[in-house]
Amino acid sequence: MMKIYHICECCQQIFDNTEVDGPEGAIGLQGICDDCANELGLYDNHTTSTQHFYN
Repeated sequence: MMKIYHICECCQQIFDNTEVDGPEGAIGLQGICDDCANELGLYDNHTTSTQHFYN
């Protein structure tokens, strides 16, 4: 089994882990935990719905 650890880019804490079939080992993936996402306002629907990106 391969263990996948999801590590928050902000607080460096492991916020999730999963196991998948495959060779023995472990890997860390960067992401943002729910607590840090809330503090950064990433779950604020008003903020995210008004963002516009132009190319």
